[in-house]
Amino acid sequence: MSSIRPKVAGETVKLICSCVRNASALLDGSETLIPVNPEPRDGDLVVVRCVDGKGAYDHVEDETGAAVRIYPGDVFVALLGTRRSGTNLVGEIQDRPLAVGDPLDLVAQGGLVATCVAVPAYYGSRAMPVQVVGFPGTDRIVNIADAPVIPIADPAPEPADTPVLFVCGTAAEVGKTTLVCTLGIAAKRRRPSLRLAAVKACGTGRARDRLHYRDANYDVVTDFVDAGLASTYDVDVERFRAMLRTLIRHGADRADLVVVEIGGDLLEARAPEALQIMAESAASCVLLTNDAMGACDGLRRLDALGKPPLRIGSLKQNPRSLADRLGVPLETILELSDPAACERLVELVI
Repeated sequence: MSSIRPKVAGETVKLICSCVRNASALLDGSETLIPVNPEPRDGDLVVVRCVDGKGAYDHVEDETGAAVRIYPGDVFVALLGTRRSGTNLVGEIQDRPLAVGDPLDLVAQGGLVATCVAVPAYYGSRAMPVQVVGFPGTDRIVNIADAPVIPIADPAPEPADTPVLFVCGTAAEVGKTTLVCTLGIAAKRRRPSLRLAAVKACGTGRARDRLHYRDANYDVVTDFVDAGLASTYDVDVERFRAMLRTLIRHGADRADLVVVEIGGDLLEARAPEALQIMAESAASCVLLTNDAMGACDGLRRLDALGKPPLRIGSLKQNPRSLADRLGVPLETILELSDPAACERLVELVI
């Protein structure tokens, strides 16, 4: 990060968070800071000041994705955003005006702030408190949807002929991003000229997963934040469907294989709608799980959509035991650490 701190509406800030994509278009230097947000929305930009620097997260990703430590008094550009993670913090945007001096909490490393309503005990801390400094804007408050990197198409595009593989899981931290990255490396090893696209479809916005995709040799990398969404928890269903179809088509037009990661589990953040989009197309899927019981429910949901997974993967389960418990052939079980198995999966898809 530059040693010269940027200014936003005359306010010197430490950083602009990673969920503010296309910052040059959103913050063109002409904005003032509006003191009151009468109807706060997901994706509204907000300048905040750190109160004490301690909490579940004590850093924020900057525009490059680097984790920057936040100290008392630091000012940065954040986003209002809803988060209802199954393993991390839960934050809600309250249905009331927000004004200068009002308290908020840092609920995600990508720079999302909201009122934190739940912190898992293993964090051992509350959310880091921040205070509203103001809202960038002139006639109205700036929202990331005002200048998306990839505008949502209207009408939503039809599926392309390019193969699409969805990677979904029964919980967070089951290895979905790990598999997406392993597939990218395996695909390039198998077919060096193959062009690959990765899409993060659901969850809470940040830069980390996109950077992992880049590291794993994906040629095209997008996520819902690129389309103007801070998270996918309270998104209108039709807007979400149009967004995901837009991102998949964006990748399909530029690559030979599109891999779509559904963040979190299959219950929240519009994951059910993402699965419906998969079922409506010729896409395939892989299901990741931490346990056989979770896998049973995941398989039930996918079978109901007429889309049984090509493979069932796990980071922790014994492959033979998992196959026996699920009543599936052993070759159906994917070991995420086996490059050869991932290469075979790529060949199945393309």
